[in-house]
Amino acid sequence: MTALQLRDIRDPLPDPELDAYVRLAAIACQVPIAMLTFLDKEQEWFGAKLGVTSGKIPRAGSLSAAVVESNELVYVEDASTNRLLQHCVLVSGPTGIRLFAGVPVTVAERDVVGVLSVADTVKRRLDASQVEALRLLADQTSNLLQHRASLQSQLEVARSEAGALDRLRESQRTLQTLVSNLPGVAYRSLNDVSWRLEVVSEGCQKLIGYSAAELIAGTVRMVDVIHPDDIASLRRKVSRALKTRTPYQSTYRIRTATGQTKWVWDKGCGVYSADGTVLALEGFITDITEQKHAEECIRRMAYFDELTGLPNRLSMRDALSTAIATSRDSHDPIALLHVEVDNFREINETLGYREGDRLLQEVATRLREMLNANEIVARIAESSFSVLLPGMDASHAVQTARKALEALSRPFGLDALLLPADCSIGITLFPGHGTDPDSLLRRANVARYGARRSTEKLAVYAGALDSDNAQRLILMTDLRRAIDGDELLLMFQPKLRMQSRQVSGVEALVRWRHPERGLMGPGQFIGFAESAGLITRLTHWVLAAAVRESHAWHGAGQPVPIAINLSPHDIRDRQLFEQISRALETWGGTPDWIQFELTESCIMEDLSIARHVLMQLREAGFKLFIDDFGTGYSSLAYLRNLPVDYIKIDQSFVKDLDSDSESAAIVETIIKLAHSLGMEVVAEGVESVSTMEMLSNWGCEEAQGYCISKPISGHDFQSWSKAFR
Repeated sequence: MTALQLRDIRDPLPDPELDAYVRLAAIACQVPIAMLTFLDKEQEWFGAKLGVTSGKIPRAGSLSAAVVESNELVYVEDASTNRLLQHCVLVSGPTGIRLFAGVPVTVAERDVVGVLSVADTVKRRLDASQVEALRLLADQTSNLLQHRASLQSQLEVARSEAGALDRLRESQRTLQTLVSNLPGVAYRSLNDVSWRLEVVSEGCQKLIGYSAAELIAGTVRMVDVIHPDDIASLRRKVSRALKTRTPYQSTYRIRTATGQTKWVWDKGCGVYSADGTVLALEGFITDITEQKHAEECIRRMAYFDELTGLPNRLSMRDALSTAIATSRDSHDPIALLHVEVDNFREINETLGYREGDRLLQEVATRLREMLNANEIVARIAESSFSVLLPGMDASHAVQTARKALEALSRPFGLDALLLPADCSIGITLFPGHGTDPDSLLRRANVARYGARRSTEKLAVYAGALDSDNAQRLILMTDLRRAIDGDELLLMFQPKLRMQSRQVSGVEALVRWRHPERGLMGPGQFIGFAESAGLITRLTHWVLAAAVRESHAWHGAGQPVPIAINLSPHDIRDRQLFEQISRALETWGGTPDWIQFELTESCIMEDLSIARHVLMQLREAGFKLFIDDFGTGYSSLAYLRNLPVDYIKIDQSFVKDLDSDSESAAIVETIIKLAHSLGMEVVAEGVESVSTMEMLSNWGCEEAQGYCISKPISGHDFQSWSKAFR
């Protein structure tokens, strides 16, 4: 094209045709950013753009320059790590582009005049159909520019012009076919009360059960398809986006032609005239029903007891936290009951676990039936229940406890026998007996021990009952000595790469050789170390010990990375990076010697700090894992902006995988969702070959569990590793 023709494209007024191709590129590739850019010797400028606010950009800092120089598709999942792109303004600057795909726009099949590109601010992939759609749109843009040049210069004869138009129409038909086959629904609607559709892809038949013709004709209105409880929220989101001229996105429910309710994700943007009037809405709707159901299953498994259907200990802890916050404002008391079925073990061992389960279910039912709507009962341990009583003082709590004992004293019909449940109840009160959930739960249990010895079988907490304070001080002193002395040791549990059956790494697990209590597992002292303020010192010891062990393995020709667990205290530790550097420098190590694991709850306790620390660790070259996935917040949404390499599925979902269809469905869904975010998956608690084969068939990359190896010492690992090979 001539310089004069290129200057026409620089016109600051909107170009509806070029804007349309940019919007179609964003919709087809499901990204928030799309651009049509042109280059001269000094700078890059935009012919059309969506999702970016930049103006002209120097050629040296331009993404398009790399595409023009290569004269072919440039596609990277993370531009920040790409040598050719990481310096570019839109990558290193506030826009923060990660995914980038650009196709050269040519004229006369030889001159590259511009680039049509799509981008996202998170690392992710495009599938083959999306890349092909981008190529087709670039071809259409090329044809359009060629056609304009031909008309302006009047150099082409009518036959060649008709050929270009035919190619444009054929390309448009091909694009329409491609869009129609995308897994979702592309649409263009008016911004009126009913969101009347002007264009909709044939995917609507599969998603909603209505044909495109019915929706366009208005026989079925989109506003009638959307769940009535979600319409107001969706209108607000779309309205805010249109006012600020930004893309909108929303998750909501739809009702299909058969009456089924589905969850969808809608991402779109407004189409504007030159004077800013909203002409239409264009977007793409994706079915996320399976993802929603899987997340709900995970949430229920994380927060509810499967046997009784009651909230579990984690739920009770959250409910207590909420009640305490409310009570601080209202100055109302809170009572907490710990209800223990004292003869459960005897019944379970005598009549079998099925009758034991029935007993627990009946106890749960009776407790639930005696409570008011604002009172909560939870199963917090094998035979332990907790009852939250907001607004109750000591006298009313005692009355409620007596009422509960009376309800539970009636015999239960088990195995053709009428058997009583021998129960005892401990009571604690906020704020007198504790100001946090853990203190109230623990002291209610302490009070319950006193209740077992009383004739009435209930007791209110008293300080004299709490005999563990002295033991706590003794254990604190012992742990300090153990960290400074030689009482701690590391064990290592191998992880296996599924496809190659090669050892891919190990997880470091600390043990305590207590001189009086014997070998103690982490569950016996990690929680105490956190509450006693010793967890960061313990982590520093583990770091040094792990790097020292890695040095020995490298010397023996077995360079296997060691994964170290970090706690919420560790990510707030200002000495963490100094300790890591010191350990590696001491033994001549590099970042590939060690890896780091953080739980969901650790990350979500302070997401901003966690994201900052993870980013620093990633930039330093360390691999990062999210541990125990599914037991905490159980949502992949927050992972999109975290620099994480792996998620580890918690063993509670994996151990019964080959006999529990619900767990199997959840695990398979987690693997697919993790892969869609560019992460690999490690399954914990793999205890059988059949479980490993199921995971491998679903694409799970790594496994860890007793089927591979129990935790072993560093010396034993070297022998085991040689034998395993």
